[in-house]
Amino acid sequence: MSYPIDDAEQLIATAQEELPPSTRSRLIAKLRMGIHIEDAARDLDVSVQRVFATARILSAFGDQLDATLTAERDPDLPHGTVTGYNKRCRCPQCRAAVNRRI
Repeated sequence: MSYPIDDAEQLIATAQEELPPSTRSRLIAKLRMGIHIEDAARDLDVSVQRVFATARILSAFGDQLDATLTAERDPDLPHGTVTGYNKRCRCPQCRAAVNRRI
């Protein structure tokens, strides 16, 4: 029988294996250079979905990713809106706007 703590530990281990620390660091570095998350993920042979799934599981990485996306976002876009998301912004506020709409 599997206990919830075992499931959580397995989930964390799988996330770390699928997106190891070196890849997470390289992704953050690319974002800080102004490369869009979709392009950065593709350069690292990882899907954007995997990046955000890992960010939900590994909270420290998720916090770092959100902080970086917020710091590097285009100040001319209307953040926190579907329009911002449609213009390729993936900051936490624009992602939340899309999630509220669904």
